[in-house]
Amino acid sequence: MSRWVAVLCLLALSLSPLRAQRVSPGATPAAADSDSVVVIERPLTKYGILRTHLLAGATQVAVSHARYIANFGSRDGVKPGAIFEAYKADTYVGLLRVEQVYRDTASLRLVNLDLKLDPESVEPIQAGYLLFPYHVLLETVNFGSGKPDFSENMHERLRYAARFILNFPDFPVIVEGHTDNLGDKARNVTLSRERAEQVRQYLHDIQQIPRSQMYAVGNAEARPIASNNSEAGRLENRRVDIVMVHALPAEAVEGLSGTEPGIIRSDQPILPAIPALG
Repeated sequence: MSRWVAVLCLLALSLSPLRAQRVSPGATPAAADSDSVVVIERPLTKYGILRTHLLAGATQVAVSHARYIANFGSRDGVKPGAIFEAYKADTYVGLLRVEQVYRDTASLRLVNLDLKLDPESVEPIQAGYLLFPYHVLLETVNFGSGKPDFSENMHERLRYAARFILNFPDFPVIVEGHTDNLGDKARNVTLSRERAEQVRQYLHDIQQIPRSQMYAVGNAEARPIASNNSEAGRLENRRVDIVMVHALPAEAVEGLSGTEPGIIRSDQPILPAIPALG
């Protein structure tokens, strides 16, 4: 009887989803046995490192400036600057930043390395490592005359972004509304939230993204990306950013409105801190 119990236990383990042991970025490898380790369910991903390109020599500079080629590109909606977590099987290794994006591939660079699994290898990240979103800007929708730019080209770009999102159904998507600095500040908070909710509704109705996966937030004029001294700059600032993150901070979850599911108060921290590049 005990033999059959053992067989059934092994079968259950083989069928269970990937359990990724994630050590907080910046933690030491020894932290893997401490209470700071967060064990969470992670689905298998089709995205990973295809190959590596090290610079000549095996110095630290050569390794830190190595390029890593991943099997996603512009047709997956990923933008330069996106940050991914790297895993080998269920072990968290470090963070990579997208430097360049091509049609079907992207070039990444190491941001920080938490754990080098093969001390004998000069490659801290190797082909076959898996990639999961940490902070990924997928698309930006601008608002010209008070309406979102849902042109034919934008429809296509949002379709690519939706395809990426649908590959990671357990990862939250922040739909961030922004305004220029004209008008009443309180009104801009409301306006930016309304714009975010408008894009969130579009992603649900047209691109079939579950509403429960998306969270709308209004930042008003707090995060400009261009000068508000010109109309061209103000147009850039009137936007909605679609960002996938690895998790919502507890403070943001507590800030969810009970009457508006998926709406986060603008005074709550939403996006995780992005590590400085090495």
